[in-house]
Amino acid sequence: MLTPDMSITQWWVFAFVSGVALALAAQSLAVTTAQRISSVVVPLAGAAAVVGQSAARDYEGKQPFFLFTLVALVLVILRVVYHRYLVRQIALYRAGEPADEVTKKQLAVFLLAFVAAAVLVAFLIG
Repeated sequence: MLTPDMSITQWWVFAFVSGVALALAAQSLAVTTAQRISSVVVPLAGAAAVVGQSAARDYEGKQPFFLFTLVALVLVILRVVYHRYLVRQIALYRAGEPADEVTKKQLAVFLLAFVAAAVLVAFLIG
């Protein structure tokens, strides 16, 4: 909806910015220095997966950029939505306590939020 006339170059920029946002979101979850450094691998691994799958399925043009951007933005949105919960889990980790157990209801709400965010982002950038 918002990107129908974007060129390949503009998609490169959009995907790069989305990857940077994903790296920052992943880094915000890191507790140790090694985790902070390795958080850069998250968008790189995602990009490698999209490139590999796109090559295997003969996707061309803007589609790989769309897929990467979609996944990256959905993960960033969910990081923001679940900020308070994640901060609490990180505090428990730092205190040496076990993390809260995820209930079936929490999992169902998360999956619903994931699907809703994916549909919304796909509609907006599709």
